[in-house]
Amino acid sequence: MNKIVDFDPAEKKARSRENQIENFLEEANVGLSSEQQQLLLQILHGTTGEDYFIGKKKKRTDGVKFVQMITENIDYLCEIGYLTQPEKAFLFDISRFIEFKSNVIIEKSSKEIKANAASPSYLASKLGKTRTSISKMMNDLLVKGVLGVAETGVTTENGRACSSRTWFVNPNILCNAPKDDVDRATQQIFRNSLRNIQIDGDTNKHKLPIYLF
Repeated sequence: MNKIVDFDPAEKKARSRENQIENFLEEANVGLSSEQQQLLLQILHGTTGEDYFIGKKKKRTDGVKFVQMITENIDYLCEIGYLTQPEKAFLFDISRFIEFKSNVIIEKSSKEIKANAASPSYLASKLGKTRTSISKMMNDLLVKGVLGVAETGVTTENGRACSSRTWFVNPNILCNAPKDDVDRATQQIFRNSLRNIQIDGDTNKHKLPIYLF
């Protein structure tokens, strides 16, 4: 009579060992010098016969796209009545069109090629609005320093050649970049924006709680 071997306990033990090794290697990535890491890899290879590398474990959420709201600044602008309800709704609507690093408002594209900068006409078609209403909204936010436009000839760090029709969102409001590494061209466009905010009927000049640059 043939004996039936149950491999489940062995498999579970092997998987547990693999997980322990992976966790250990992830910690080693922080706590060991490069020479110590190489020595550790050699020992593991000699012990298990497997090739390992030291690195950060990829998470399921890696690569998820998102835009950061600078909530303290938005809260403050809401408190002083600087933004209208339609303007706040518009900013939420366009957050999905903000390009990473540069904060340029771009067309949505599933292709690998660089997406075009979005025009008021494009946004109107995507948001189900008229071009006239979108254009007015964008110009109102331009005056307020929440949106900005480039000067012709400006080039972003990712190589986008801009014109006076290239629209940007102020990263101090919505930021699609590392907060300490906003595109230099974008910083230049908004360097003086939202610094001395004036409200109708209020003689005081207001400043944002936080400036990223």
